[in-house]
Amino acid sequence: MKTPVLILLLILCTSCFKMPDDPYVPPVDVPIDFDWKTIETKQLVLNAVSSVLNESGDTVASFLPAGTYDIVTGKGSSLTVKAETQSVQTKAGNNNFVRVYFPSKNRFATVMYEDLFPYKGDMDMNDVVFGLNIEYNLTNQLLVNSVKITIQPRAIGSSYETIGIAANFSYRFPIDIIDYVLYNNGPNVSSLFSINRGNKGYTPEMYNYLSQVVPLTGDYREYFNNEKDLFLNVRNIDAFTTSEEFSTLIYFKSSSLVYYSNFTFLDATNTSKINLDLFTVFKYRGKEVHFKDQLPTERFDPYLFVETRPLTNFSTIDNWVWAIISDKSIRHPREFVKIYKAYPDFKLWAESSGNTNLNWYSNSVIDSLYTAGNFSYIN
Repeated sequence: MKTPVLILLLILCTSCFKMPDDPYVPPVDVPIDFDWKTIETKQLVLNAVSSVLNESGDTVASFLPAGTYDIVTGKGSSLTVKAETQSVQTKAGNNNFVRVYFPSKNRFATVMYEDLFPYKGDMDMNDVVFGLNIEYNLTNQLLVNSVKITIQPRAIGSSYETIGIAANFSYRFPIDIIDYVLYNNGPNVSSLFSINRGNKGYTPEMYNYLSQVVPLTGDYREYFNNEKDLFLNVRNIDAFTTSEEFSTLIYFKSSSLVYYSNFTFLDATNTSKINLDLFTVFKYRGKEVHFKDQLPTERFDPYLFVETRPLTNFSTIDNWVWAIISDKSIRHPREFVKIYKAYPDFKLWAESSGNTNLNWYSNSVIDSLYTAGNFSYIN
C-alpha cells in the first residue's frame, strides 16, 4: 500500500515544484564577440611633409614625409592634415622632428585596471589608474628608432603593496629588436622584474623569447607622494595625493629597425606586425593583467587561466574585462562605484559592441567619480 502513496506524493510534488532559473543575470549584457576597443587605426595619405592634428588641435604626428600612415586614435575621433611650409620641410630628415604620438603630443590617455583577476572584482576599474603618453621617434626613412612611454600616476584602489607596469612587444615569431632602455627616474623594478645594466642602458627583461618585455616600474606606489595610505585618490573624503610622472625610453637595435607601419598598439596578436601591449603585475611576477585578446608573457602563471576557463583571452565568460583605455583624460570612478553606474552611457556602449555612445565618458554621475584632484580631465 505504501507504493501508490509514494507515487501520488511524487506526482504532487513535481507538479508544484519548479526548478529555479539560473539566478545570475549579467549587469551589463555584453556581446560575447565585443573586443572592448576604444581606439582604432586611421589611415592617412600625405602628399607632402605634413603634421597631423586631432579634433582638439593637438599634434598627433609631426613632420611626416609624403606617404601612407596608420595613426592610432580614439574611435570617433577626426584627424586633419597640416602641410608644413617649404622652409620647414628640411626638418623631415631630422630624427628630432619626425614623430608620432598617442594620444597626442602633450595629452594623456587614461588606462584603468582591476586587480582581482582572474575573478571579476567590483567593476569600479580604479585599482590602478594612470595617464599614458606614447611617442614614436622615426628616422627620415620612417624606421622607428625609439619609443618613449610616459606614465602619469593617478590612483591606486588596490590593496596590493607590490604593483608593476610593463610594456610587451610581441610578434608571431620570436623577436630581438630592443637594444637598451633608459629610465628618467631609475628602473625601480623591485622584486617583480629582472633587468641588467648594459654599456648604454638597461636591457629588457630576460626569460622572454616570443616577446620582449620592458619593465616600466616594479613599484608603482613609489611615484605617489604618500607613504602611509593604502588607497590613493579613489575616495573624495581623503586628501588628494600628488604624484610624479616617469618615462621609459626604449631604443631599438640599429640592425633591426622596423618601419612605423609595422607597429601596432593593443591590436590583434596574430598579425604580421609587432604589437605593443601594456600590462600590470600584482604581488608576484606571474600575475599579469592584460587587455582583452592580448597575449600573456612566458612568465605568466598559467594556473590563473584555470579560473577563467575555457577562456584564455583575459575576459570573463560573460565578456567582462580587467583593463580599459580611453584616448581622453577622464575621471575614474570612486571606490566601490561600478564604472557603468558612474558613466551611464558606458553600459549602452558595451551592450552595442561599441557601435553607439562612443563618447560614453561625456555623460557622468559626478558624485560617483573621483573629484578631489585633477589631472587635466576633460570632464
